[in-house]
Amino acid sequence: MSALTPVGAVGRTAARFGVARDPGNLPIAKIGSSLTVNMLPKSKIPRTGRIEPAPKNPVVAAVQTMRMPYAKIFWPNSNGCASGLRFDDWFYQQNLSSEVAEAAPRLDDIELQLRNFRSLRESQHRIERSVAPIEERFSDIENDVRYLHPWVQQVKKENEEAAAWDAY
Repeated sequence: MSALTPVGAVGRTAARFGVARDPGNLPIAKIGSSLTVNMLPKSKIPRTGRIEPAPKNPVVAAVQTMRMPYAKIFWPNSNGCASGLRFDDWFYQQNLSSEVAEAAPRLDDIELQLRNFRSLRESQHRIERSVAPIEERFSDIENDVRYLHPWVQQVKKENEEAAAWDAY
């Protein structure tokens, strides 16, 4: 993580708006106007230093809690499992979500290389119309390590907090 600006108690996510960044690797600052975090009056900054996003819709929360038990039934018989993918490889696809595209480079180098290898191997199995050997399948979701899930959740929280700062 890059060095923080002298913002005080506004938190890392908010402080990143004042940090100079390399244009090639990192996203552009999300505050579009001339108002920066350094310019906020102290009375507008909460004590925690964070502006919390609005709570989730209860219907969305209920659907998300029902999704995982269904996946436990669906996953062992799916094409992704038969091709040797882990659950996070199948569930979080970089071309479908910008949050995953931002979270994937934050992985360990080895974990990212293994993810890319599993993806290429899955493509090869699809081309050959074959399946992975049983010992190479990750069929048990409960014992599978969700290696990408925490990073995607962190990116989602950062994006929600940035949107809350933009709407502040």
